[in-house]
Amino acid sequence: MENIAIISGGFSGESVISVQSAKYVASNLDPTKYRGFVIQIDKTGWYFLDENQQRFEIDRNDFSLNLNTETINFQRVFNIIHGDPGENGKLTAYFEMMGIPSTSCDSGLLGLTFNKYYCNQVVKSYGVNTAANVLILKSAKYSVEEIIENVGLPCFVKPNSGGSSIGMSKVKTEEDLIPAINLAFEQDNQVMIETFIKGREITCGLMISAGIMHVLPLCEVVSKKEYFDFEAKYNPELADELIPAPIDSELETVIKSISSYLYRSLGCNGVVRMDYIIGEETIHFLEINTIPGMSSASIVPQMARAYGWTNQELISRVLEEVN
Repeated sequence: MENIAIISGGFSGESVISVQSAKYVASNLDPTKYRGFVIQIDKTGWYFLDENQQRFEIDRNDFSLNLNTETINFQRVFNIIHGDPGENGKLTAYFEMMGIPSTSCDSGLLGLTFNKYYCNQVVKSYGVNTAANVLILKSAKYSVEEIIENVGLPCFVKPNSGGSSIGMSKVKTEEDLIPAINLAFEQDNQVMIETFIKGREITCGLMISAGIMHVLPLCEVVSKKEYFDFEAKYNPELADELIPAPIDSELETVIKSISSYLYRSLGCNGVVRMDYIIGEETIHFLEINTIPGMSSASIVPQMARAYGWTNQELISRVLEEVN
């Protein structure tokens, strides 16, 4: 029986989603193989709450958990922190130094994919279309006129490192650009501004399991708001998630092929989700979600169930790829 640390929480606005994902992972561990402990990481510390809500601190010297009755050493870590410090590679680097295997990609790739602008530049170098974009720094001056000249209007303004569309805005007029940039700077010191592409949003979940690439059924996200913002992502009444996506087989094959190519080329590990905008004539890559939401209602678990995997099988396959 292996002890599994399910790390949740984090320091970003996505912490509440992480807690929901951790509950899903814990409830779907194979009880014949794993014993799970949900470890909360937040600004108050690293800790475990037992069934009586008694708090036990993690010893960060070796990532062990000292309970009243025993000391728990963890054989593997299931990283389900969306945002900082789980999705940007910081915690994974710690576990790499500790020699404790953890789910998801290695720390270097997490750092790259969490930086939307840099990730887009690498993806573009592989010959995959991305939207025109610019990066501005909080510490540097920028020109509204030059930004509009490069990306046009309307455009999206978003924190360069972040998720769940927190701090993101769709800008239609020059007057709205600076307020949108300032909003994004509340979340990050770097802001990416990206051309708006009219089209359908398609997302692809995939992972290598036991040496075989499994590409899950595609999902089309249809937001009932102007775009798929934080509220629409977590309120089922504000968006439809169509699985499988109602697209023709040729387009489906192309999206799955691009996703598989990027997964292998970048060196991804575990289950990831890649988002695209399908324009009239082109497919544009948006971003990679290396630690996608894992509540029962999240897109990847829905995809996995449509693929024929149970919730427990999905979690087991992710854990089995940890090495």
